[in-house]
Amino acid sequence: MTYKWIAFFATAIILFSCQPGSAPDNKNPADSNNSAAIKTDDAGDKNLSANQGIFSYTIEGKQVVAKNYVQHANLFINEVSNDAANGMVIIKVTTNSSNVFHFQVANSGSASITNYKPSLGRFGDKKEKVATYMDGKTYRNFYAVSATVTIINIDATRVSGKFSGKFIEDKNDGGASVEITDGSFNLPFVEH
Repeated sequence: MTYKWIAFFATAIILFSCQPGSAPDNKNPADSNNSAAIKTDDAGDKNLSANQGIFSYTIEGKQVVAKNYVQHANLFINEVSNDAANGMVIIKVTTNSSNVFHFQVANSGSASITNYKPSLGRFGDKKEKVATYMDGKTYRNFYAVSATVTIINIDATRVSGKFSGKFIEDKNDGGASVEITDGSFNLPFVEH
């Protein structure tokens, strides 16, 4: 793992910990432990304001719904950008529990990412498909063994879509795998 990635994840964790509603003692009745209180239906997603977003998924049987609404902030958007010149979307978010996701996929249709592993030789490749997940409890990175990210809608200000897949950590970290299902996002474009 390069120092740049370590610095990125450390910065994301620090920035996320400063967000309202992220402290463990700051219980919100609508947080991800009570996912029934939060609806992520399409109608609700269509009413998001310019800087609001939703990122949800199911991991190990637990649904996680992260939002950056004023009243409920447990989602930090590190970067969401559309690189139209290369036909790619970049999504980097930190959810509650400091879980970090990074996708870099085509800005239309479905992208399959198989056996992704970062490489210094490809570092900065603007057309490389990327799907990673960092567990906020262990701070270990998981890379897509088999993942799909589908862009459903994209315009000048937002991108929405869905994702799922199997991710595995490096063998040096134990080689554990995790299945992520029912992933969805509706995010504004934000660059930091």
